[in-house]
Amino acid sequence: MSTNRTLTRRQAKVRLSYTATMGLDTDYQDLKLKLSGYTEPGHELHRNILFDKLFASIPRDPEVKVQIYNAEIAPGGYTNWHCHNGATLFIVLQGIFEAHFQEGILIKAKAGDVYSEPIAKFHRGHNPHPELPFLCIGICITPADREHVTNVIQPW
Repeated sequence: MSTNRTLTRRQAKVRLSYTATMGLDTDYQDLKLKLSGYTEPGHELHRNILFDKLFASIPRDPEVKVQIYNAEIAPGGYTNWHCHNGATLFIVLQGIFEAHFQEGILIKAKAGDVYSEPIAKFHRGHNPHPELPFLCIGICITPADREHVTNVIQPW
């Protein structure tokens, strides 16, 4: 009988296989966004640019709703099926992420990446890592007359 602290043979094999293929140390530093240590001696500020691109999905309404939040997906966990009703940006702080759409996995991201999810396209997020929680900051910019997210049980 296994407990939470005891790995089954399959879990141990998956962990070893995952670690070997990703070349990861057990502290997972390559899956955590570096937030400090950029400012060089003699300098007082360093901006670490994560995203600097033209972005056409911002609503052009006179007023928009803005939501900024942090999110966590447990190791091996999934979000519910949902779609975003406006522009989104996600800043990955830790871990790895996959967005599953009807067509398959269309978005993959890891710590330090910034990604956007398409407007009005149903999907669910997944953290495929066996041990490390996925952490991100989400920014949603939605027309004032819409909810940020529409949740569904089964989209198709």
